[in-house]
Amino acid sequence: MMRLLILCLGLISLIPNGLYAKEVQDSISSMANKIIVLVRHAEKAASSSKDPSLSLKGELRAKSLLSTLEKTQLSGLIATPFKRTQETLHPMSEHRELPVMIIDINSGITAHIEATVKTIQAQTGNVLVAGHSNTLPLIISALGGPEIDPIDEDEYSNMYIISLSETNKVELSHTSYGQ
Repeated sequence: MMRLLILCLGLISLIPNGLYAKEVQDSISSMANKIIVLVRHAEKAASSSKDPSLSLKGELRAKSLLSTLEKTQLSGLIATPFKRTQETLHPMSEHRELPVMIIDINSGITAHIEATVKTIQAQTGNVLVAGHSNTLPLIISALGGPEIDPIDEDEYSNMYIISLSETNKVELSHTSYGQ
């Protein structure tokens, strides 16, 4: 019975992803030199651990990135040392055979943001970043994007797409993914 429930949830989660995928593709400018897709880690399991894994809902959201970004070429995946960001990128990493680059956070948030931006800039192609509610706004700003509203602790569906033109013009689009 539990397997049937999981299968049904998985199938239901795929239905709107086609809609999100089109919205994402519409957000990506064909004039962009580089695309940076930023997502907050997917839903985490209820746990007293400081480093919880994803919940079942989070795992489904992580898998939904595959269909949402199916037409987006990626050359890099970036996460923090925390399981929830790495697990959010795991399905994409396996499917695209791309390693997840882990950016240290132990030296403080400022050093983490700087290292993340340098890693993004060093990539020759498009990048997918899984971060946290407190790091995504700072990364967007450090890349030249506008200030965004704070991300609530219970928000997991936000997807921010930064398009960088050859002249380094920055455009930010905001959409949703998963359920």
